[in-house]
Parts: sequence; C-alpha cells; structure tokens
Amino acid sequence: MHSIGAGFDDTHCSSLFHLFAHTPDLVAMFDTADCLLAANPAYCLAFHADPSRRPVWRDIMRANHANKRGPVIETDNIESWLTIADARRGTVPYRAFEAQLHTGNWIWITETVSPAGLILFYASDITALRRDSRDLRLERDAARRASWTDPLTGVPNRRYVMDRLEEWMAMQRIQPEFGTHTLAVIDLDDFKQINDRYGHDQGDNVLVAFCEKVVSRLRSFDLFGRIGGEEFLLLMPNCTLSASRDRLNLLQKVIRQPEELSDGTAIGFSFSAGMVAVRGDMGIHDVIRSADKLVYVAKTDGRACVRG
Repeated sequence: MHSIGAGFDDTHCSSLFHLFAHTPDLVAMFDTADCLLAANPAYCLAFHADPSRRPVWRDIMRANHANKRGPVIETDNIESWLTIADARRGTVPYRAFEAQLHTGNWIWITETVSPAGLILFYASDITALRRDSRDLRLERDAARRASWTDPLTGVPNRRYVMDRLEEWMAMQRIQPEFGTHTLAVIDLDDFKQINDRYGHDQGDNVLVAFCEKVVSRLRSFDLFGRIGGEEFLLLMPNCTLSASRDRLNLLQKVIRQPEELSDGTAIGFSFSAGMVAVRGDMGIHDVIRSADKLVYVAKTDGRACVRG
C-alpha cells in the first residue's frame, strides 16, 4: 500500500481505515461510473448498500425511495428526481448539504471529487444541531437549486453550467491536470419542424427525453446542461477528442431510435455537435464560440454528425 499523503505511512493508512470502519460517520467512495467502490458499515446500514455488488448511485437511491428507507426523497417521480440530482452530481470539486433519513435523523453530507473523478462521500449526524433554523436553511437551499435548474428538463441551466465551467477552468489554471479535456456544444436537429408537426408539448417531451438519455450516460464528473432552446453544453474532463467523438456517436445511435412520448407518438430525432479540446488558459466564451462554429459545420454537412 502506498502512502496517501504527507506524513502517512502504511501503519497510518491501516489505522485510518480501521477508524473509518468503526466511526458512526458515513464514509463511501464512488468511481467515475458512479459505482460504489467502498463504504464503511455506517454508510452500508444507512443507505442499505453493499459495495461488494458495485451498485450504481442511481440504483441505491431508487431502491431506497421505493422501500421508504435511507434518505428521504420527497418526489412522486423518482426518475425525474434522479435526472435532476445526477446532472449536478460530481460537477463541483466540493459541496456540502444536509439530508434527512427515514429514521428521523439528519446528516451533514460532504462530497469531494478528485481530478480523476472519484467521489468521496462523508456524512455525520447533526440531528441535535440548529433545529430552529433548519427549515430556513432548507428553503434557502431549495431556492438555490431552483435558480440553477432548467425548469423543463431538470438539468442544470446556463447559469449553473457557466459558473461551474468558470470554476473548472480557474482550477485548471492553478493546478493543470494532465490529459485532454473536451467541450461539446450539442444542438438538436430540425427542432422547429418537430414543434410545428407535433406541437410544442411534444417538443418539450423530446427535450426531456433527450436530457434523460444524456444524463444516464454521464460520468460522475462530466458537466452537462441546457444553454439555449434546443442547445446543450457537455464538458468531458480527461477525455480525448477521439474518445469524446465515440461517446457522442454512441449517444446519437441511442436517440435516433424513435422515442415513444406520452400520447404514444413515436418520434425519432438527432443532433449536430461541435467539440473542441479545452485548456485552462483558454477563454470560456472563445471555447464555446469555437464549438458553436463546428456545430454549424455539422449542420451544413447534413446534420446528425459530430465535428471537431
């Protein structure tokens, strides 16, 4: 076992892991595919998860919601909730928030994302702390989430995406990571014709269906959001242009399959995308303009393709 930080040797590491196993605090780690890699007994008990089975975070939350256990998720549509939560998950290096468990306990959760995309989850019990101001804090947090969320699709809106992109690029300037990072601008093809032929309600359903398909295929640290009517941005850290092209082409195959919407109508659609390699010393708006120009190239090349 290698040292994990300054002043740590193998003995210290062993002691640290022993403490994690016996602390009442919840500790877990997720990989870039959001599979549970490891968790201490406290986390396994609270979230009813077995790391030996490598469950995906979405499946953990879905099962807990169905069985009314683990964290309280106040929604009548768990799939929509998962799309919203998953689209923001792992998009900032660190975040902290509180949550209620079905046992009645409240926990303070922190999530730390490594440059490689691993997520460290840590939570401690705060049930006895600051009860009088909890409702105000929850209302504040709900308002903040709403200001960052596209109300139709549930994915991050332009404001959130631009803020996170600014933070990410600032971090790259301070601590540049090795590897290639790719930014893609994605525009749905012939969207006006979809609205004209099927109506705006069905057009909205196409946008929602598209976002659900994208979010379900994101890595834990990808950044995705809606930046315009039918225009989206996808940042893929530590992903080469070639690998990013493969990912987008696979997504294209998935969404071109006719999507059955709420009234039974089956609509097939496609997208055009432009992508560019990103460095921390580049300007955000310059990067997006470059990707936008490549979207135009994809459109003139017949649509339903990726350029860059």
